[in-house]
Amino acid sequence: MLGEESSRAVFNFNSMTFKKSGLNKANLTENDLMRLLVEEPRFFKRPLAVIDGRLHAGMNAKKLGIKLGFEIEN
Repeated sequence: MLGEESSRAVFNFNSMTFKKSGLNKANLTENDLMRLLVEEPRFFKRPLAVIDGRLHAGMNAKKLGIKLGFEIEN
């Protein structure tokens, strides 16, 4: 699913859902993170984009625009 990327690359440890969960990110394995992502989609960083075959997660609009080759005006 993630290719060569770790599930940590797409997991949003700063989300309110994760903070309320009481889980300790240091104790979570790759399998734990994948299970949590399947069970609770709010753990995904957003947006998720595949650009030139690489997965990019959690970029703001300006950074995403640059990766896509255009500039976002504020």
